Amino acid sequence: MTRLLRSLSFRLALTYAALFSLSVAVLFGAGYWWRVTRPMAEVRARVEAEAGEIGAVYRRSGIAAAQAALERRAHRPAERVPFHVLVAPNGEIVSANLPSWPPKPARDLSVIEADRFVDGFEIDHSAFVRDRTMPDGGRLIVGRDVQDIVDDEDLLRTGAIWLLCGTLALGLTGGWLMSRAIGKRIDMVVSTALQVMEGDLSGRVQVRGTNDDFDRLGVTLNLMLSRIESLFDAVRRVSDNVAHELRTPLARLAGKLEVLEHDLGDDPAARRAVAEAIAEANRLRQIFAALIRISRLEGGRAAAQVQRTDVVELLEDVVEFYQPEAERRGIDLVLDARRPLVADLDLDLVFQAISNLLDNALKHVPDGSRVDVRAGRQGGDLLLAVSDNGPGLAPAELARVTEPFYRAEGSAGVPGEGLGLSMVAAIAQVHGAQIVFADNRPGLAVLLRFAGAQGIQR
Repeated sequence: MTRLLRSLSFRLALTYAALFSLSVAVLFGAGYWWRVTRPMAEVRARVEAEAGEIGAVYRRSGIAAAQAALERRAHRPAERVPFHVLVAPNGEIVSANLPSWPPKPARDLSVIEADRFVDGFEIDHSAFVRDRTMPDGGRLIVGRDVQDIVDDEDLLRTGAIWLLCGTLALGLTGGWLMSRAIGKRIDMVVSTALQVMEGDLSGRVQVRGTNDDFDRLGVTLNLMLSRIESLFDAVRRVSDNVAHELRTPLARLAGKLEVLEHDLGDDPAARRAVAEAIAEANRLRQIFAALIRISRLEGGRAAAQVQRTDVVELLEDVVEFYQPEAERRGIDLVLDARRPLVADLDLDLVFQAISNLLDNALKHVPDGSRVDVRAGRQGGDLLLAVSDNGPGLAPAELARVTEPFYRAEGSAGVPGEGLGLSMVAAIAQVHGAQIVFADNRPGLAVLLRFAGAQGIQR
């Protein structure tokens, strides 16, 4: 319901229904004035005048003269049937053509029932009457038939209620249907946008071929996405070509430096300089190799070798690999994972992802700290986590740690190129996994959630 109320199309439909209902109310108001208010005012004025005239005759000439005036009025042709009651001061009915009347006089003009029976049939009448008490205690009631006005009033009121309720009901139903139809089209655009935001540039908005506004928007967005995809492909190709072209010269450079180092003899300074140059050349080769692999993983060009994997054994191998370094620095490296725990994963990629997380944790925690590696199931999902009690990251940095070459403010002097977490994010993308960076208070916690260990790109 909340989503429906937030829908612009539903709110517009409600606004239109409200405006239409207001228009209907104005039209009914005009009709009510024309069919009820105006004629009732004319009858009111006429009844007041007649009551005044006959009352004057009563006061001036007595009750007999008033009776004669009422009888002449009753037999005079008129558009509206005249009604009257004349009661003597002693309560005797002198003249009357009303079947009944209120026991006590009303202060103002009122509408009363004045049904008559003709040849055994009841004829409905409503009389608009003026009820007066005369100075001598007599009672004079003068009125006119307003049954047609009362019928019109009932008809207009009933029609207004039904029409307004029907308008609101149709407006709400139409708004819901319109919101649902438009919402589906918008959801397709949103779904495509989210797919592209997650890195899949192949996503396109579904076009129905109706050539409506949404189809034209979808065609425009698809053209834009195609252009963006082609530009990204061009950038990837250039990056891959640059990386491939530079790897060979770097390999040659490293080889020649090694030969030069061998031929230098016993010159310590020269040998140290050449060794540093070899290390930098090898570092550049590793950077280019990492960039190429990240690009292939993100672009879906690296085939995942999925196999049934013992997750506990995989983590034990990773922890065993880093255990000597942890013991050297007095770091407590703890593994918390229980068998059986198996999943369909790319063993090498997940091994590298956990290795990168452990390597990153060990680089940033001080000696004597603690690093935890945990694995388990939650709602069918596989959870892998690496956490430490080191300095951690600022909240603003958590959203940027997977950017290539990004280095946190506290990383000065820490070895690395800023590509380890980018590789982890790319591996998570290949597996359709979610990666979450959180404050471990203190330290950093990184969680990989594999949704049922499915969703791997093949």
